[in-house]
Amino acid sequence: MRIEFDLKFRDYLLFNAIHQLMSIPVQIFYICGAALIFFMPSDGDTLPVRTLSSVIVYFAMWMVQLLFNVIYLFSSRNGTLFTRRTIEIQDDAFFEETRFNKSYHYWPGILKVVKRLGYVAVYVNAHAAHIIPARAFLNVDQRAQFVATVRNKLLLVGNKTA
Repeated sequence: MRIEFDLKFRDYLLFNAIHQLMSIPVQIFYICGAALIFFMPSDGDTLPVRTLSSVIVYFAMWMVQLLFNVIYLFSSRNGTLFTRRTIEIQDDAFFEETRFNKSYHYWPGILKVVKRLGYVAVYVNAHAAHIIPARAFLNVDQRAQFVATVRNKLLLVGNKTA
C-alpha cells in the first residue's frame, strides 16, 4: 500500500497536542497542579469554588501548553518536515520518502501503530512517529486497511504492542 500526502502545520500540531494529552506523566503533572489549588483553599472558599477553580486551572494549563506548542512549532525551521511525503508498506519494512530523505524501518524496529482523531501514527520509538493525516487516505476503509496491514506486519515479527 502506497500513500502520498503533504504534511501540514495543523497535522503536526494536532499530533503533538493529542500525544501530550494522552501522556500519563503530563496528565499527572497537570492534575497535581490543579489538586494544589483544590487542597490549598483560602479563607472562606467552599467546596464548589475550590472544585471549579481546580478545573479552570487544569484547562488553563492545557491552553498554555497548546499556545506554547503553536509558538514553538511555528518558530522552528520545519522546511524539511512540512513537505510532500510518500509512505509505503513493504514486505520487509515501513518506507517513507520525501525530497530530503528515504527511510526504511524494518518491521521489528517499529514500536506500534495508532489511529487517532485526524491521523494515523506509526511509532518507531516512544518519542518519534511517522504522522499520516486522515485526509491522506481515500476513505475510512483505506485508513482502517492501512492500520490493519501495519498491525499484521508487527504481529508477524512478534511485536505484541501492535
